[in-house]
Amino acid sequence: MEPNLLTIDEARTILRVGRNVMYDLTKNGLPHIKVGKQIRIPREALYSWIKNQTLIF
Repeated sequence: MEPNLLTIDEARTILRVGRNVMYDLTKNGLPHIKVGKQIRIPREALYSWIKNQTLIF
């Protein structure tokens, strides 16, 4: 079973971006929650965000 909340590293693996880019994305609108000082990204919110970012030509 896949976790519903992703760590920064798990989410960046899905997006294939670096750590700094991932933190920048969370600061600029990527849905996330804070658990203490840790950032967690809801899996469904990440996929929804990806879908909304996709440009269709």
